Amino acid sequence: MMSKVCIHNAILVVDGEQLLNGGAIVFSDNKIIGIYDRWENQVPVDQLIDANGNYVIPGMIDVHIHGAMGQDFIRPSQNCVDVVAKNLVKDGCTSFFASLTVESHEETCQILDVLGQVKQPENGANYLGIHAEGPYLSAQYKALMKEEYLRDPNLKEFDEMQQAAHGKLKYMTFAPEREGSEELVRKATAQGVHCMIGHTNARVSDVQRAYEAGSVGFTHLYNAMSQHTHRNPGTVTGAFLQKNMMAELISDGFHVDPAVVKVTYDSFGPKRIALITDAMLGKDMPDGEYVFSGLHCIKKGKTVQVKETGRISGSCIGMNDAIVRMQQYTGCSINDLVQMACVNPSYLAQVSDKKGTLESGKDADIVMLSKELEVLMTIVSGNILFDNGDQK
Repeated sequence: MMSKVCIHNAILVVDGEQLLNGGAIVFSDNKIIGIYDRWENQVPVDQLIDANGNYVIPGMIDVHIHGAMGQDFIRPSQNCVDVVAKNLVKDGCTSFFASLTVESHEETCQILDVLGQVKQPENGANYLGIHAEGPYLSAQYKALMKEEYLRDPNLKEFDEMQQAAHGKLKYMTFAPEREGSEELVRKATAQGVHCMIGHTNARVSDVQRAYEAGSVGFTHLYNAMSQHTHRNPGTVTGAFLQKNMMAELISDGFHVDPAVVKVTYDSFGPKRIALITDAMLGKDMPDGEYVFSGLHCIKKGKTVQVKETGRISGSCIGMNDAIVRMQQYTGCSINDLVQMACVNPSYLAQVSDKKGTLESGKDADIVMLSKELEVLMTIVSGNILFDNGDQK
């Protein structure tokens, strides 16, 4: 018989809107089986965990992360995915995509083949699939991407990528000004791949066409894209206009100035922002030099820059850092943070039927946070994988 666990005496943040003060959640095996305003022993349970008035939220989801702990998803293996998955639980991140930088088509297909066949990590965050950041990107806004491999969309290549990925390719960044992009978006969308605008020199009209073709959002808004200028409005302007599209946002205060984070939150509202880390292999590693996308990069604290040029090259934050800084910069509520770190990413990852909110029947991916947003406990698929022992 499966054991039942109850976390009670919690501020239960259910779905970005509903908050239950003194609430309780019951889960059994890997599913949530009950949400309660108050715990009064409504059902017998095998384990009772007192949240001591702390927050209990859905597990956070990172749809844009390239690696951690010295592991980079472009050098894939079962161990690589396992190491990153285990690293993320202490951050309160319970699910993630493996994001890829650009390599040759042949090498990309080899990477996709490996990542398409890895098994679900044990004792780590859920591996949801693959995010191909490219290769159909703008050379002008390539950032760290290898320019020699950037090109116009090719539907035959896309089919080969899909086949190589064994159904795990779920998310793709593209530049809508490139020839053939609308056909790519329509085809990818029909096959269950969400297309995100990024690394792009798009005009407002390009963004509009991409939206009409089925694109759902913007990759790391502001970074590596044409900006909001008053005579030549670019991708950022398009993001402000397209109110049905989501925007990834790196809220580390380094990729995007805190004042711009604030004005974006004020303008977009929490329902259009998905917090991401864009973390690279230097995450939770000592400061020093790391090779990322073929470039020598210097990691210092939570920031990374290309050694030669000083260009930002990913981050070393966790989702816990993302929510702390987002609240610091905007003054947003815990409900808003859950919307941006759990609910919206679950939509982008196409798992909102299973994850992203605390509801009966959904996966038991649960995080306990202190009032200061410190991660106290992380539960993945009903298993307590992180417990700092400081719930009081």
